[in-house]
Amino acid sequence: MKKTLFFFALTMLLLSAPKLQAQLGFHVGYAPQTYAISQPTDGVLSLPRLSHGFYGGVHYHRDFVGKFGFTAALQVRMNSSTVNETDFTTQNSQFLADLPLLLNYGFSLGHDLTLGAFVGPMLSYGISYSFKKTNAETYEVEETHNRYGKSESSDYALKRFEVAAEGGLFFKFRSYMLFGGYRIGLNDLDKISGCATRPKGFFVGISIN
Repeated sequence: MKKTLFFFALTMLLLSAPKLQAQLGFHVGYAPQTYAISQPTDGVLSLPRLSHGFYGGVHYHRDFVGKFGFTAALQVRMNSSTVNETDFTTQNSQFLADLPLLLNYGFSLGHDLTLGAFVGPMLSYGISYSFKKTNAETYEVEETHNRYGKSESSDYALKRFEVAAEGGLFFKFRSYMLFGGYRIGLNDLDKISGCATRPKGFFVGISIN
C-alpha cells in the first residue's frame, strides 16, 4: 500500500509541475505473456504457458530536466490462450487495467528523429480471468471457473493486483513512436500453493501524440 501511495504521489507531482511541455496521446500494442514459477505444482502448471496479449489506451507525457521525461498511461490489456490436448481443450481469457509510470531519456538524431529508453513500474488490476475446459469429442464443457475467485478450494486462484517492472527502447519520428521492451512481475500472484507465480513477457507497440 505504501508503494502504491508513493507512485501515485510521484505521478501527481510530475504531472502538475509547471512550465513543462506536455503531450496527450494514445497507443496500441502486442504483449504475449507467460509465467515465471518457482517450485511448480500441478495446480500452478495449469496456468497457460503462453497467452497472446493485446492492449490499448491513452498516455500523458511531460518533458523535464534536459532530455528526461515522464509518462503515465492508462490502458486495458487482454490475454487469451487455447490449448488443444488429446481429450480436451482449455481456454483462458484475462482482462486487466494497467497504469504504467515510466521515466524516459531520449536524444535527438536530427531530422525530427529521437532515440531513447524508458524504465519504471506498472500497476495492474485484474478485471476478469475465466477458465474453460471442453471435452474434445462431445464438445461438452467439463469445467469452468474464475481464476480471481474467492474459493480456497480452487487450485488456480490468483490475486487481482499486480506490480511489475518494465523497461525498453523507443524510436520517435515527430508525433509517432515505436517502442518495445520487457516486463516481469514483482509480486507473487498465487493465493494458495505457496509457489512464486509472476507474469513476464516482452511487448511492442506504436503510439501517436
